[in-house]
Amino acid sequence: LTRTIPVTFANLSKLEHLNIGQNHMHGNIPWELGSITTLQVSSFMTNKRTGHLPKDVGHFLHNLQVFFAAKNEFYGSIPESLGILQELKFLNLYDNKLTGTIPVAFANLSKLEHLNIGQNHIHGNIPSELVSITRLQFLSVEKNNLTGTLPDSLFNLSAVQPLSFMTNQLTGHLPKDVGHFLPNLQSLAMSDNNFDGPFPPSFSNATSLQTINAGHNKFSGPIPIELPLQQY
Repeated sequence: LTRTIPVTFANLSKLEHLNIGQNHMHGNIPWELGSITTLQVSSFMTNKRTGHLPKDVGHFLHNLQVFFAAKNEFYGSIPESLGILQELKFLNLYDNKLTGTIPVAFANLSKLEHLNIGQNHIHGNIPSELVSITRLQFLSVEKNNLTGTLPDSLFNLSAVQPLSFMTNQLTGHLPKDVGHFLPNLQSLAMSDNNFDGPFPPSFSNATSLQTINAGHNKFSGPIPIELPLQQY
């Protein structure tokens, strides 16, 4: 499919699933789609969509559970109103041109399981409030322009399995007891930052951990021999 999304889709008042991913469609997401209040799944992945994400998206699509808009050319800030979507479980905005900061309002997404905002131009700190997303199983903020230290609370996301914040400008030490709080963590990617200090021996308690990528940082001291890894 080519061209743009027909505005007349807004007349489909009972539509629950809209998937137009992996086409050659371009242009903005029509704001009129916000009138489809029954929409649960919306995928625009891998197109040539441009423009801003609709800033009021969260005020209308109250039943939205899945929003995939990865691999497009969206720019501007991530809408704060996404934090209103109480049913949202999967949010993937990977590989766009988004700027601004990570919305603190994401902390309100109590059912969110998958959050991928990697490979954009997002700056600022990682909000400590993200710890409120207790069901989060996948978190990637990789390949952005994030700065500051990692909030200790980030490692209280006990359900998370892959965790990636590689290729940013993050600094500071890792919490010494980090391994005690991530029982389900399988993959940790934090390469290409400016982390320093020792590598916490407590990672030996993260018994599900299979892979750590910590290259191109400023870590010092010995590698804990107890790490239960398949790759590092």
